[in-house]
Amino acid sequence: MSRICRECKKGTLQIEGMNDYEDGIIVSCPECGTEYELEADGFGEGAMEMVEAFEIEQARRKKEEKEDADG
Repeated sequence: MSRICRECKKGTLQIEGMNDYEDGIIVSCPECGTEYELEADGFGEGAMEMVEAFEIEQARRKKEEKEDADG
């Protein structure tokens, strides 16, 4: 699968993070605003997209922890 949006066929999908069960990735299209879930190797890139999603998720959690600590 390419990174082209399956809805509008124009936008390039961006990885937003992992799903609730952390076994898939959440992607969104900046063109049409559609957001959906893909399997861990949803782009056919050897699951490297899952690594990117994991890094995004870790950064999000770290930011939330810092905000909670700052009060």
